[in-house]
Amino acid sequence: MGGLMMNFLLLFALAIPAALVVVIVLALRRREHVTSAAPGAGTRGVRRFFQYLLLFALTILAAVGVADLLGRLFGATTSGGETLALPLSFTLVGLPLACLIAWWTRRAMRHDPEEAASLWYAVYLTLATWTALIVAMVALQALLSGALRGDVNGDALARLVVWGALWALHWRLARPLGDMRGWPHLLVGSLIGLGTAAVSMGLLLGTSLGALLLDGPGELVFGTSGELARFGAMFITGALVWVRYWPGAAARLPRSTPWLAYVLPVGVGGGLLTALVAASILLWQVLVWLVGDHLGLNARQHFADSPSALAFTVVGLLIWWYHGAILAETRRNRSEVRRVYEYLVSALGLIAASAGVGMVIVAAIESFTPGVDLGMSVVNTLLGAVTLLAVGVPVWWLFWSRIQRVRADDPVSETASPTRRTYLVLLFGIVGVAAVVALLVAVFVLLQDVIAGTASAETLRSMRYALGVLVTAAAVSAYHGAVFREDRHVALPNRPTGPRSVLLVGAPAPGLALALSRATGARTQVLVRSDGAAPPWSEETLIAALHAHPGEDLLVMGGDPPEVLVLDRERPHHDA
Repeated sequence: MGGLMMNFLLLFALAIPAALVVVIVLALRRREHVTSAAPGAGTRGVRRFFQYLLLFALTILAAVGVADLLGRLFGATTSGGETLALPLSFTLVGLPLACLIAWWTRRAMRHDPEEAASLWYAVYLTLATWTALIVAMVALQALLSGALRGDVNGDALARLVVWGALWALHWRLARPLGDMRGWPHLLVGSLIGLGTAAVSMGLLLGTSLGALLLDGPGELVFGTSGELARFGAMFITGALVWVRYWPGAAARLPRSTPWLAYVLPVGVGGGLLTALVAASILLWQVLVWLVGDHLGLNARQHFADSPSALAFTVVGLLIWWYHGAILAETRRNRSEVRRVYEYLVSALGLIAASAGVGMVIVAAIESFTPGVDLGMSVVNTLLGAVTLLAVGVPVWWLFWSRIQRVRADDPVSETASPTRRTYLVLLFGIVGVAAVVALLVAVFVLLQDVIAGTASAETLRSMRYALGVLVTAAAVSAYHGAVFREDRHVALPNRPTGPRSVLLVGAPAPGLALALSRATGARTQVLVRSDGAAPPWSEETLIAALHAHPGEDLLVMGGDPPEVLVLDRERPHHDA
């Protein structure tokens, strides 16, 4: 009886806010129709916010309830009869209301095209698609994992059917969003699929290698079958999502800033960073076994993590190679995309090499100061430094020397590049913050022992990591400070003279506004015509036309050739 009462109160608590929101939305909608001047101009945003918030919440509740009821039909285990009230309440309340609001929304879109172009509609579709995707992925992974072990998970099957259908529906609804509003949905979906597939591939390959190399084939068949089934199901799930989102949709998006932000930091940077970390662990374990301190461990215990390190090295290199190949066409010319790629990879190599230099300082201090080594002997610390240097220095030197060769051949273009300037500024900022934090730690440790009267060689040992960071920061700052001073001696061309501001009206052109701003120095904005009748823009033609109007404010109508109109923003405007 108590459980039934709680469920009734829960249902009542859900019904009251839902009814209030429906009344508010209906009232706002009626007010829009009644108002004669600019109907709904001040309330549409509020109405749409509550409308799509309520639709999202009811959709989630309905999906949870239907999936639970369907799972019972598929044989999922239940906790008793009283728990049936909760999924029934979610279904009986959430499903009809969600369908009603969805029908009302579609009807409004047929009468008012601005409804489909609203921001809150795009936000709703994006969040609903992400939510359904994640739940469906978890259900598919559980279903495949059980199937590989010979079990049928009725609850996972029900959730996959309901949430998979919900994802497919919202995927179809999100297609008209286009490139301008649909890229968050596609790029984040690609990231979810890539991350799931990459992690599960590393775990699957590492578990398999560990069973084969350390335990023998028998352990691969019998001892790790459960882990292999779980990781294999996770990999299949992630791979399916990634294939649907990236090659099937997101890879064909315009190469705008969000697209490049996914490919460069996530694909190139994430893949290379994974490979560097995993390769460092693997190489360090090999060096410690050959010339270091085993700490009493046998080969099986010492190399327990090596198969996973090898697996993630392969996975990281594969991700790095793939996303670098995507940018191969762009990187043939000395574009900013190529510069970002090279400076990003160089920075990752520099981080690994800098960590190696710091570890050398730490090992040197440990070698002549007394103290107790907790899990890491001096020789193992030194081997860790050698490992980081062996992994990071080649990567940094390969790409940085390439950058410097280009800088020597064309110092003006490379020195004026915003990528190079941003790289140096960020580098000095990060190194400066690290140096300040390390200095605070070192001074704190020193003053603590001085005040307590226990200052000795052990104090220096306690400061070893802070001193390592300080020495490394000083070395990095000194070298790149010399590079920065050398760049300042290059005579850069004057800032391009062009219009003060430009408003382009015509066809969509991702990246055109940024290119014109760099070429002319003007503040540039692009407005897209809804009828799609404007021809594509020609960057060369626009730049030539804009240079003829220095210091002016322009309105450019797309055409062949484009129509350039000069605006007079200095003359005061008087309303009739």
